[in-house]
Amino acid sequence: MFGKLLARDLGIVGVAGLLWKLAATASAGQGPLGDLAGVVAGFGTGVCVFVVHEWGHLLGALATGSTVTPAQTLASAFLFSFDSRSNSQRQFLAMSFGGWIASALAAGVAYTLLSPELFAARVARGVVALNVVLIVVIEVPLVVWALVTGRVPPVENQRRAVEASSG
Repeated sequence: MFGKLLARDLGIVGVAGLLWKLAATASAGQGPLGDLAGVVAGFGTGVCVFVVHEWGHLLGALATGSTVTPAQTLASAFLFSFDSRSNSQRQFLAMSFGGWIASALAAGVAYTLLSPELFAARVARGVVALNVVLIVVIEVPLVVWALVTGRVPPVENQRRAVEASSG
């Protein structure tokens, strides 16, 4: 299933890249066309940061031999489920930090390579900033909890709750 998820995510990144190529320059213009082009290209680019973040989590998990289960459907926003019962605190931290490192690298790219004159770049940076806020609000407390208690938080329960509320 990871192969299918990789193909899906490469498709998302490819479409976002195509949208950027077609629309980013138009977002420098004034008026509705420039605004629409900026939102479409910028949002697509920002979505790529979430994709990169999820793959960073998976790479962190796999690097430490964590037990993970791929998403059951290609429609899932999450790439995999981390088994809190069979993985250690060290594995949980590596999985968490893998996503954070990937997001930090993506944010660095967004803030250094995207031209601030383009509305699309400002939208993309806004979505990147939102991703960072979500990391701080959702993921940092779990890592703090793991460090304080010495245990792995039940992240699969949290993931199921998020998926149920969005479905």
